[in-house]
Amino acid sequence: MKLNDMFLGLLLVAAAIGIWISAQSFSRLPNQSYGSETMPLALSGVAMLLGVFMIVRSVMTGTALPRATLPEWAETPGAMVALLVTLALIVGYIVLSGRIGFVPVAIGLVTILMLVMQVRWWMALPLAVVATIVVQQAFARLLLVPLPRSGFLSFLW
Repeated sequence: MKLNDMFLGLLLVAAAIGIWISAQSFSRLPNQSYGSETMPLALSGVAMLLGVFMIVRSVMTGTALPRATLPEWAETPGAMVALLVTLALIVGYIVLSGRIGFVPVAIGLVTILMLVMQVRWWMALPLAVVATIVVQQAFARLLLVPLPRSGFLSFLW
């Protein structure tokens, strides 16, 4: 979707306000003039300045009306189906990963996504397995962030 600067500026200002309001509830460090809210507040300030700049520039150039247009690829027959399937897969991950675990859910969802994108099944399945293992290992070993585990695949890690 192509958006003009006025619309993006308004989105940035709204996001900056939301980040600023949210950061107000973060706790401060004892005996420090800064805390966990410092970085979000700085980012909200930068986002606010950038949003205001984009809005002013849009008004000065005469493109003040917020407008959104779809690019050419979005008008192809399967584009909206692929978008809806992708959104459904995200919801499916949220619902299923806690119950089944990251690895089996990710393999299934990535395979389905590749099949929707017209990748052959004999390529989609091994690529989904490799991508899932790479992501799982990156989160577990590098980032030290545990992903939901499944009971029948916990022996792998």
